[in-house]
Amino acid sequence: MTEIEDATEIDCAVCSTGVHPDNAYQVSLSNDTVCDDCMRMCTRCEDIGTENDEYSYVDGDRWCQSCTESYANYCDSCEEWSEDSTYYIHDRGSSWCQRCTEYSASYCEDCDEYNESGCDSCTSSRVIHDYSYRPDPIFHSTDKNERLFFGIEVEMESRSRYTDSSEYAYQLEDMELAYLKHDGSLNCGFELVTHPMSHDYYKNQASDLFRVIEGLRTDYRVKSWDTQTCGLHIHISRTGFNGGAHMHRFLNLVYSNQPLYEALAGRSSAQWAKFSDVYVNADTIDENGNWSRDYYRSFKQKIDGGRHSDRYSAVNTQNRETLEMRIFRGSVNGNTIKAQLDLAHASVEYTRTMTVKEVMAGALSADSFMTYIESLPDLYPHLNERMARVVTPSVRLTEQKASA
Repeated sequence: MTEIEDATEIDCAVCSTGVHPDNAYQVSLSNDTVCDDCMRMCTRCEDIGTENDEYSYVDGDRWCQSCTESYANYCDSCEEWSEDSTYYIHDRGSSWCQRCTEYSASYCEDCDEYNESGCDSCTSSRVIHDYSYRPDPIFHSTDKNERLFFGIEVEMESRSRYTDSSEYAYQLEDMELAYLKHDGSLNCGFELVTHPMSHDYYKNQASDLFRVIEGLRTDYRVKSWDTQTCGLHIHISRTGFNGGAHMHRFLNLVYSNQPLYEALAGRSSAQWAKFSDVYVNADTIDENGNWSRDYYRSFKQKIDGGRHSDRYSAVNTQNRETLEMRIFRGSVNGNTIKAQLDLAHASVEYTRTMTVKEVMAGALSADSFMTYIESLPDLYPHLNERMARVVTPSVRLTEQKASA
């Protein structure tokens, strides 16, 4: 950029407006001078051009065509430029950015290709559906009047090529118990997603499900707990709650007892299962005109469809049909998964008929909730065993402050 030194007023080469030299710029290639309003600069090479030149926005920055063609890549899916690498999507015949590839394409390890609709030629891609796959739910229950259902998502990594392990797990789809999906957050694995089942069905009728999960762990050596990528999510049907007040008590129980739930879940994650999303701020002005910002806890935005809540929270409420508990560390140990299902069921049932008076008396405390669980050893055998093993005395004895 060269400022014109002559003090004589200059006409802008684009708009012909007279401009003082201090506000005029010399265009690098044409040697024309332009005013500040008509000037455009490439944020990468800092060459000066005009509003009549072609520019592209690369990751939000304005680049000249030369820099764009030399250093940026175009995504045919989102139709945006980026400095990141692109991936060729075989069945679309186009190149996609990393974000579009992770969310909308599937990688086939056998043929080393990405496809939007999955690979039709390789076994692993036929049994592992793409991330967006949503089959019609098949409900399993021992009671025809059941309204409370749970669906689990178990993320797992293979220690080598996952063709054999995915073929083995595919039998669950034939049994209409579960199906497999790709997940972009995994390095070399898949996500096992069950169809909705009642708590009693998981306990007494889903032996094939846990047999296959145990086989994946022992015979195919998949792993979930000892990874940096895997989690376990439990979806709870909204129809299983007695309305909004019940959901409020359930959320209050979980968020009031973060140490207990994290101990039982096996992890603490401010990235994937944060407890901070229920804190909102309000600007207030006192009688003297002094402004302040107060932070307080509220579940309203979560119960009202969750549009203003964080998806990656301890309980995700953005799904229309379910509340999703995301707190759990990934596991392919059947007993651990059963304990987490026990915890989800106990959290719902403990708060089902709780009164405001009971809440005010401390019913939402960790100690009161654990006493409830211990009183039902036959209903929650795996949770009781896990609670006795992993919950420390400090968690047990610390009364968590609960609000109505």
